[in-house]
Amino acid sequence: MTILVIDDEPMVRESLASCLEDQGYVVLLAPDGCQGFEICCRQRPSLVFTDLRMPVMDGFEVVERLTRELPEIPIVAMSGVGDVGEAIRAIRLGAWAYITKPITNLDEITITIARVLERARLVRENLEYRHRLEQLVEERTRQLKESEQRFYQFFFQHDDAIILCRLPELVILDANPASSKLFGYPYQEILARKFPFFFATAEQGDLIAGLTHLTGESFFLREHLPAKDCADAELIVSLKAWSITLGNETVLYCSLRNATEKIMLEKQLQDSQTRLIQAHKLASIGMLASGIAHEINNPNNLIAFNTDLLAEVWRDSLPVLADYSHVHPGFTLGGLPFGEVPATADRLFKGLADGSRRIDAIVGQLKQYSRPCAAGGAGGCDINRAVTSAVTLLDHQIKRITDRFELELAPNLPPVRGYSQQIEQVLINLISNALQALPGRERGIVVSTARDGDRGGGVITIADEGRGMTRETLAHLTEPFFSTRHESGGTGLGLSISDSILREHGGTLCFESEEGKGTRAIIHLPPCVVQGQGAIP
Repeated sequence: MTILVIDDEPMVRESLASCLEDQGYVVLLAPDGCQGFEICCRQRPSLVFTDLRMPVMDGFEVVERLTRELPEIPIVAMSGVGDVGEAIRAIRLGAWAYITKPITNLDEITITIARVLERARLVRENLEYRHRLEQLVEERTRQLKESEQRFYQFFFQHDDAIILCRLPELVILDANPASSKLFGYPYQEILARKFPFFFATAEQGDLIAGLTHLTGESFFLREHLPAKDCADAELIVSLKAWSITLGNETVLYCSLRNATEKIMLEKQLQDSQTRLIQAHKLASIGMLASGIAHEINNPNNLIAFNTDLLAEVWRDSLPVLADYSHVHPGFTLGGLPFGEVPATADRLFKGLADGSRRIDAIVGQLKQYSRPCAAGGAGGCDINRAVTSAVTLLDHQIKRITDRFELELAPNLPPVRGYSQQIEQVLINLISNALQALPGRERGIVVSTARDGDRGGGVITIADEGRGMTRETLAHLTEPFFSTRHESGGTGLGLSISDSILREHGGTLCFESEEGKGTRAIIHLPPCVVQGQGAIP
């Protein structure tokens, strides 16, 4: 498999090429967009990595031209700027993925290549499937016109449901065995009905209007059409209909295929792709957060050092100021009588020192949260530390929303299986949801941990005094894209992703709720197992 790397920086080209060659790929190199495009036209690589900012022809033009002229070649855009606007522009022009430079995590390249090539394979298969389907329809249409005898042989043996109707009444004249299998009605019952009967009431008007006006070579096509079988179960069918001549009569030929399973599989694929996109976004945000944390550390260290120095200077000058105040009884500092200044200054210096330490703790947690998970199996996770870290990151939001937030951390809990970073991600999402459910500051939240006596692991409970949920809402809570807050920007992905993370850790997530009385989110995590030793005590 051949991969083309387009970048005007020799070091970047060579390092990326070396990485790709180590993974078994044949690598082509180009120093600018013009040469890269020419190589694509001549050698048609399987994948292209292109920098966005280059002389002669920049990466945006490369993406646009390749998408227009060689759309089958997938493109991964690269940029050292890390500008979200550039990423969006590249994706809109046709890039299949986007990564930032410098590339420090080789797993990101491997995952990106695998995802892009898998998508390219699916696109090719889809195009081939459509092409084969169109050829099949054309071939069967030609056969139907050649001979009525061959038509009826084809008609009865076809896997798709085929129904013949009289125009314009749409009374059913004949139906093949697959029609009975699709809708569940015996053959004689099908003949006693009109064709629109099988479809949802809301669709019948459009069907009648579209089918009764078919003439000549025109055809009627609906990909996803709601229907119902004899037990009133819902179906999704694909319908293609056109008029044919049988003997001296023109009839309507309706071909139907059950697309219910296909729709479900497509939705599952779409859900998986959405989760991958969301994971990539979270990874990008984590990298940005780590950089921001580093930038905050420098001025915070300066604040901490200067606070201690100023406090020492103040203590040394206090006796002199005290003597001066005896001579000048009305002496003030900063508008305060000198008698109040020492206690006030001590309180201010303590506040500065505490604030600096708090900034340092938050930055430390932010850097830890944004750090990628180590390769290999999941290690032991201290759930009390994970809960504390999540609460630290959400401290500002907690204080803004409620006056009653409690932590109840059980001592001496065993390590549980999992990555701390991912457990923290789940906890941040669940605590944020609990905060958003509170109707006022007087309502509270309790986050507690405990040993799971039955399973030997740990239990984390987030209990809020919020609005609660109905049974119907609880039943769909972890489904992708289900949200009760779409109007306020909710995506419906948070709980679905959290549930997936916990299941990958061997854990579970369940909810208990009652309208008006709040909700409890309960996490069960299995114990950490050391190979050959069993659970860690």
